[in-house]
Amino acid sequence: MKKDQFDFPRTKTGVPGLDEMISGGIPKGNLVVLSGDPGSGKTLFCWQYLYKGITDFNENGVLISLEEPEGSIIEGAKEFGWDMQKFVDQGKLRIVPIELYDFERLKNTVEENIQAISAQRCVIDPGVIFRLFFERELDARKKIVSLGKMLKKINCTSIVTNEITLDRERSLFGLEEYVADGVILLYHTKIRNKFVRSIAVIKMRNTSIAEELKPIKIDKNGLNVLINAKVFEDLK
Repeated sequence: MKKDQFDFPRTKTGVPGLDEMISGGIPKGNLVVLSGDPGSGKTLFCWQYLYKGITDFNENGVLISLEEPEGSIIEGAKEFGWDMQKFVDQGKLRIVPIELYDFERLKNTVEENIQAISAQRCVIDPGVIFRLFFERELDARKKIVSLGKMLKKINCTSIVTNEITLDRERSLFGLEEYVADGVILLYHTKIRNKFVRSIAVIKMRNTSIAEELKPIKIDKNGLNVLINAKVFEDLK
């Protein structure tokens, strides 16, 4: 008998409204690409995913930062009342800034830090830096596939961020198409005289998804998906 797709154990995102769009959460162990325009809230989403994972679901997390230093991340999270330093000190969270362009060393660092604290959540931000690791697209795809397999093997539900330009999407060497179990898009779009934030779930393996854009609100508590609202209803 085929296993029902709704029976899969799921990782709650900690983003209000989003789990309702993806049948209760991300299937555990899945790899999700989070893509978005500049300023769309990708980094905030990642902080929230890790912080709420610890406070609400007792799941340790690892943040692999390919751009921002640890101090900057900790200070930025404080604006939303999230004390990341406390969890770093308690061994529940690891923030690992990496300034290297050796993909094998990156993969090993990810695996070592996840296993060191038995993390069930991992974020690699920004994944766009992957483009600096490779000269040939074929090499990139092989290595990224190996990263995805490693994360699945250790059953860590992971998010890799990607930046899309305002005029066209840019793929991470096919990661979205061939490796990722899920793709979530964040938009920060100018409509007439205002910017509108929204979210869409493009795919999520073993999951029934809501197939429409939903508006996003960012406030002092973080990112919220307004699940019962429509993106353009207040622009009429």
